[in-house]
Amino acid sequence: MNVSKFKHGSSHPSKALLLASGLLMVSISSSAQEVEKSSRAGTGVYEAVISSKDGHIYVTGAGSRLNPGGAIYKINPSDLSIVDSISLKENPPFGIGINNKTQVVYTTNTRTNSVSAVDLKTGKLVATITNGAENSHTREVLVDEDNNLVYISDVGDPSNIWVVDGQTNKFLHAIGNLGKTATGMTFVNGKDKIYLTVIGDNSVYVVDTKSKKVEKTFPSGGDQPVNITSDGQRLFVANQKSGTVTVLDSNGKLIKSIPTGAGAIGIAYDAVKNRLYSANRQTGTTTIIDAKTYEVIGDAHTGSHPNHVKVDPNSGTAFVINKAKGGRPVEGQPVVVDTNGDTITKLN
Repeated sequence: MNVSKFKHGSSHPSKALLLASGLLMVSISSSAQEVEKSSRAGTGVYEAVISSKDGHIYVTGAGSRLNPGGAIYKINPSDLSIVDSISLKENPPFGIGINNKTQVVYTTNTRTNSVSAVDLKTGKLVATITNGAENSHTREVLVDEDNNLVYISDVGDPSNIWVVDGQTNKFLHAIGNLGKTATGMTFVNGKDKIYLTVIGDNSVYVVDTKSKKVEKTFPSGGDQPVNITSDGQRLFVANQKSGTVTVLDSNGKLIKSIPTGAGAIGIAYDAVKNRLYSANRQTGTTTIIDAKTYEVIGDAHTGSHPNHVKVDPNSGTAFVINKAKGGRPVEGQPVVVDTNGDTITKLN
């Protein structure tokens, strides 16, 4: 899933750096959460989910030029060790979502225009889902556990949202005409509306899941909104080009714009501590924000390209997925291994 064309913005001041065990870490103020540990998370890592049943973290890995293939890596949340993996080499996964009731995860396989359904209880691939179209660009996953429905953002011009039946794991229909380059999705209060970030319009679309129509649109408050989440009332948007997190109410009123760092892409809300996390791909930092005052608590240097953040809803522990630095191998030149990329970082 290539979003390199969305990478812009100015850098954000960082804290003191510490190099330990070959992985980049940061020491920040005692009031902020600190990097507890960073470990290898797989190859070509992208996103993660946390299972409420077994407590493990499941990370997608799409492979690399030197190590092709794809897998879901099962990671122990305590020591960040890889305890198992599920091969998806035919359809390398990028985005991921989970139905914690059924323990089925859904991955977006951008290179093959498909979605995989994997049963975590057995570790088996149960379905490969397509929409019948010649071209598509599957990106993010949003799961409605109550109705066992899965929504997939399909980036395009115009974009659309796939609707997948979680019981049969079959494509039902698409919700279309959703603007240029639609990416992130969230629910706010209930599952009848999807709030969708649309990069080409710098907007948030409110999509009615029953009527299958756009109810309204409003500005994201930043430039190139990539991902979005919610605390049930407010919307939190990561804007990649402007390097900001914007806070809006559910009607689209801008409450606050918070500078984070260049390439703000991943966004997560921690209900335990009432905090926000912004993964800033270009600066290599994850910004921690007080969701009550909107003050920046600190920046943690979590890895080469922080891409995605997941928060354990029980403990409030945050885990950051860090992509590796890219670049094609050069003939006659030694292969450079990025020890700060393809990692998972735990913020204590």
